[in-house]
Amino acid sequence: MSNENNVMKAFEDAIAGSQLRKFDFGSYEISDDEKQKVEEQEAKLLNTFRKYKNNLFDICSSLAEIEKLLKPSGSFMAWYESAGFTKDMISVFLKRWDLYLWVPDYKDKIFSLSDQAIKVLSHNSVGLEDVKAILSTDVSKVKEIKELLAPPKKEEIIEIKVEGQRYFNFNKIKKMEKRAKKLKEEEKIEYKKELTEYINSLQKLMEEL
Repeated sequence: MSNENNVMKAFEDAIAGSQLRKFDFGSYEISDDEKQKVEEQEAKLLNTFRKYKNNLFDICSSLAEIEKLLKPSGSFMAWYESAGFTKDMISVFLKRWDLYLWVPDYKDKIFSLSDQAIKVLSHNSVGLEDVKAILSTDVSKVKEIKELLAPPKKEEIIEIKVEGQRYFNFNKIKKMEKRAKKLKEEEKIEYKKELTEYINSLQKLMEEL
């Protein structure tokens, strides 16, 4: 079963019996007006899910509104847990809603993508322009989205040995030269000292041959 189906199944299980589990509003600093608004959104949420199981827009909208109402009192998590929802399930719905608010011009595409695709696109490492670029294409599979978002591979540096250089790679000397040019003045003294020791070691090796 796909992650998307898992979420929808969990949501369906949470409202088994055609009602949400009762939430203990009295344990939190929630006004009667806020309680009434939450209950109104709960009714809308249930009604939407029963009639339009595939209408993610209204589901996400209701959850986002409930979060806004309960977040100040720190009771949103307690509310959805008491209703039988999981953190991952709620997170996916809210990520989808946030993505829609970020780029509302792509509403249809956003509410047709899988949950995994939403998680990828809503990651904080993905910028607005990248999100728009993905949503403007026909790409919808997670693997394809990840491939488009992946940074370009660095070109491998191939060291070519010059003819006649059978035992040593003289390209390393060029690397040493580049490194020496980047050194600070105080570092050059130590660098020269180590280089001298290195040369002396090579000289001893020459004498032993």
